[in-house]
Amino acid sequence: MAVNDQPVKSFFRHFFVFLGIITCFGCTYRPKQKRLGDSKSNDKLVLRTFYKKPKDTVEFRRILAGDAEVVLQNGQLYTDEYTLTHQRFAAVTKFKNLPKTVDSLSTLFEKEGWATKLGKERDVMFIQIVPDSTMSNLESFGFVDLRQSVEDKIDEALKRGKLGEWFAGDMGAGGNMLFFIDDWDSAHELVLEVLNDEGLLDHVLITKRIMTGENDWMYEVVYPVEFEGIFNSM
Repeated sequence: MAVNDQPVKSFFRHFFVFLGIITCFGCTYRPKQKRLGDSKSNDKLVLRTFYKKPKDTVEFRRILAGDAEVVLQNGQLYTDEYTLTHQRFAAVTKFKNLPKTVDSLSTLFEKEGWATKLGKERDVMFIQIVPDSTMSNLESFGFVDLRQSVEDKIDEALKRGKLGEWFAGDMGAGGNMLFFIDDWDSAHELVLEVLNDEGLLDHVLITKRIMTGENDWMYEVVYPVEFEGIFNSM
């Protein structure tokens, strides 16, 4: 009589899949594709940003500085019908990095009614690790592990410096991590250090929540500083 070994084969197939998933929870998968290649980062730092909100668009004036020059980015943020945030630059102007350039620009914007913050709420930093365009199921489990590991390290560093704390994280368009921030400039610098240690600077978007109403907001991509395009916070 022939023996039906199909149930045995099915058992072992499911067993090895389960074993692979369990094993993968202890490993991480790091993105390999540099999908932010068109938004290359540079050595310039965001020194000050000013905002206005005419109607449904947030306009910003962002001052960056490097060793030789000061860059002024005139940009806009708006959301589409799918609640995706669009970020674009209307103009980018470069100045010589003279001692009073930054202060002169800041004074001008303040006189014109630009504000350094649109709301009074605590600052929120949204960090998204950008995944590869395709990943296997096991690699996806490893990517979740990476996000959890990185957000733990950032949370620990922020708390140690009394700069903020983690409050949410999930998987969506990428590995999403949200932090309350009490000192933006210091926290931003610290987060970049952690991400650099993790080898993720070419695979991450750092954004700042910009309040547009009591319960409404947009996200401004502040790293890479040259980013233009669509940010999906889902």
